[in-house]
Amino acid sequence: MDCVLVSRRSLPWKLSFPLRLSSLAAIAGLTLTSACVSGKIEDVPTRDGSGNVPSQGGASAGGQPPAMGSTAGGSNPATGSTDVAPTALPKEQDCATPDNPGPRILRRLTAGEFAASIADLFGKSAPVAQVFNDSRVLGFAVDASTLRVQDLNADQLMTNAEAVADWAVTNKSDLITQLAPCGSHDAACAKTFIMNFGRKAFRSAIPENDSRIQAYSDLFTAEADFKTGVSAVISAMLQSPYFLYRSEIGAKDATGATVSLTPYEVASSLSYLLTGSMPDETLLKAADDAVKSGKADALTAMVDAQADRLLAPSGADPLAPAAQDALMNFMSGWLGLDRLYTNVKDDTVYKLTDAERAGDAAETKKFILGIWGAPTGNSVGDLFTAANSSGPESGILAQPSILIGYARANGSSPTQRGHLVRSRILCQDVPAPPAGLDTKFTPSTTLKTTREQYLEGHAAKDHQPCYGCHKLMDPIGVAFEHYDAFGRYRTEENMVTIDATGTIVPGNATDVEVAIDGLSGAKGLQTYLAQSEDVKTCLVRYWSYYAFGTADACTYKAIRSVAAADSYSLKSVLRGILHSPRFTTRVKDQ
Repeated sequence: MDCVLVSRRSLPWKLSFPLRLSSLAAIAGLTLTSACVSGKIEDVPTRDGSGNVPSQGGASAGGQPPAMGSTAGGSNPATGSTDVAPTALPKEQDCATPDNPGPRILRRLTAGEFAASIADLFGKSAPVAQVFNDSRVLGFAVDASTLRVQDLNADQLMTNAEAVADWAVTNKSDLITQLAPCGSHDAACAKTFIMNFGRKAFRSAIPENDSRIQAYSDLFTAEADFKTGVSAVISAMLQSPYFLYRSEIGAKDATGATVSLTPYEVASSLSYLLTGSMPDETLLKAADDAVKSGKADALTAMVDAQADRLLAPSGADPLAPAAQDALMNFMSGWLGLDRLYTNVKDDTVYKLTDAERAGDAAETKKFILGIWGAPTGNSVGDLFTAANSSGPESGILAQPSILIGYARANGSSPTQRGHLVRSRILCQDVPAPPAGLDTKFTPSTTLKTTREQYLEGHAAKDHQPCYGCHKLMDPIGVAFEHYDAFGRYRTEENMVTIDATGTIVPGNATDVEVAIDGLSGAKGLQTYLAQSEDVKTCLVRYWSYYAFGTADACTYKAIRSVAAADSYSLKSVLRGILHSPRFTTRVKDQ
């Protein structure tokens, strides 16, 4: 069934707040995901930029542990349902239909992608308002079901677009001249600007016969002069779903059970995944060439060639700055590295300065990039065994950014640290505490060490109902006990020698109990994790979720096949994502 959503309005440039909300109601409805992509969805731009999500017709021619699983969601006008974001990765099922690429979807740009795209269009000094405040789901702000444009967002989008457009025509005259050297206030010059700027903003070529050109040209010529006409078009395009949404639905006239995504759609996915922003000119030209080629392997060739370019070393660094940031965005979401900055600390115990936090973050980034760029020792397992530049132990779990982030304000926390390992590194869900249960940590005055407080407290068998969950976390977390709340190494606590022995209690029916002792060494927690198949498969699940905003078993299987062939190097996991069927194809809507 076709889903036709048309907006045909002519609105004044400045509107009152209530009227602006009313006039932008269509944008609030742009929450379409797999619904309304099977048929024709028209985009008729107006001065306010309103329109509806396209089917790529013309373009296709060319805090604490719970925070990591915070819920988000809301009603979905497209389906009439209420979506609730997951609090944990869904239990992995068998892949019933191998090579199933998943459904066609539309994804709104995240707040970070939105800001980065405007910066790429106009320069880093362009004004960008805080339009979106994306929910964190599973540590990331990428969940496809939560990236919506709500009513207030719509008004903020208009205000932001107006400000950016006015700034651009005043401060970026060289860019405007490059996009429209004609400089005249007529339909021909309007078309030149619309096609050139639209190609960049919409991340896709604008064909000569594209119906959108006339609509934008009407906006341009309705203004008093060239400058205000350009401003009108920029403002409208920055509110268009072609800018705000990443389309992953394929060509309008595609046939067959599966649909190939267009080269421009794949180019956008590649760029946002590897750089965090929109495609550059080189990548757009590669998409142009793939469209012209028409060959079956053109998409794969484009992905491989452009991934090599975007992931190439930069001078002495293993990655260019944008690619470094994109890699660290994933690592931060997966391991909660930003908790280094958000976890409150007790200054009366130790004053952790901003400079120290920044140094700790830089050390972790250097550690991860070192593994990424190493010719050997570059695997998932090496994350847990590679030497650190400071401290007595190796591995990422001995990094101060982890140790500080997963601790209480004035003391270590076996629960938080064990939760990290169990839920994020092993992908084994830890049930939430019963409703109404007081989870505040209250230390006993008769127990001297943190280990005793936890293992003889709520992780003790007779301590119900806490034991059922805490047995999954605390006996793992005590392996970190050589490190206090500030990541400082210690050999004793309250004049008692540190005991860092613990147990990995089976998380599923196929596991066996494993004795551990500290983070490193023959029986160290990280030694076990470095050799664990569960860790490899878990990383694939989180990285896949980060890349696609959703998760499915068949995509996992495809990625693991590629990664396993290269000893699960970090690069091979990312290559597996790029080579998975989901990256370039989708299932045709039924």
